[in-house]
Amino acid sequence: MKRNQIVREFLLNDTEMPLHVVYQQLKGQPNELKDMSEICLSSKNEANQCAAMEYLYANGLFHELKLLIENTQYATNKQVRKSSRIYQVMYDRKTLRAKQLKPDAPVKYIQSVNRLKIHDEEHTLKVLRGLVHIYCYFDMHQYGKIGTFNQSIKKDLLYVKDPLLYNLFEARLNEALLNYHWKRNELILSRKYGYQLLKETNNQRKIIDIHNILAQGYLFESYDQAMHHVSVAMEMARQLQYERAMYGLRNFTLPFIAAYYRRTEGITSEDPAEQAHIALAENDLDTCIRILENFDELTPFQLYYLGQAKQDKHLLRTSYQRFIEERDDYFYARLPLEALNALDQ
Repeated sequence: MKRNQIVREFLLNDTEMPLHVVYQQLKGQPNELKDMSEICLSSKNEANQCAAMEYLYANGLFHELKLLIENTQYATNKQVRKSSRIYQVMYDRKTLRAKQLKPDAPVKYIQSVNRLKIHDEEHTLKVLRGLVHIYCYFDMHQYGKIGTFNQSIKKDLLYVKDPLLYNLFEARLNEALLNYHWKRNELILSRKYGYQLLKETNNQRKIIDIHNILAQGYLFESYDQAMHHVSVAMEMARQLQYERAMYGLRNFTLPFIAAYYRRTEGITSEDPAEQAHIALAENDLDTCIRILENFDELTPFQLYYLGQAKQDKHLLRTSYQRFIEERDDYFYARLPLEALNALDQ
């Protein structure tokens, strides 16, 4: 069946075909995203509209998602209306400036979804609310809280009957588990979810994010593996002209890994903390210390850089404690621990 015929039949039928049925016909076709976008924006059935918002979000079609949110924000159906409001929060979180890596207001986003009255039997809405919590706690570096929401989403997912919605939610949960297990320093599990997502997702921006996380996950094991994932992510970001990803990769991930391995020839960063890290790697300790001592407050990473430059065990212990106590970040807590062990040799 020609693709235009599938779209035409959907638009002309008096009874709207379920979106998951249409998706099975268009899945993997060269024009899947274009055709599915048209169908998503034309859907009138409440169940289809909810699945359509998730499809557009999951595939990074944010312009189309915004149009559908505008069409559904005052819907008479409560499920559609509440879904629309949650997707508005997700849309706001995703549409950042080119050089802005984290959203400004994760607490505000959590408050927005918590204000919605969601009943126990509204499992789809509970999944969406849980995902917003996961993303916001990740943005706030509160990684330990992610595990609680992973479990509640798994339970609610069992009640989601729409197969398209179920698969898209499951992929989002797997992405959360990729991040969660990475921060728990459970790298075999983290990579399992990462490589599975790379095989299954069509969202090019999502693929860049996954390569970025996998690159960092290889930090302590392999320069070549880490840089392979950085290179793939940077090339994809360049082809997509995805400025925010390019900025983050070029100024944070790439110099961070290069500096850790002291392979910094030709490597630069616009970020002052990573400039200090590069100076540390090049044994320019005075520059590293001067940059960091100008900061009003230091993150656990910056404390680690300063502790390394000064060979100061107290700073390194404080960095380690803050990675664990403030962030539940057992992966990056290995940095100051490794430095402390080296000082004890």
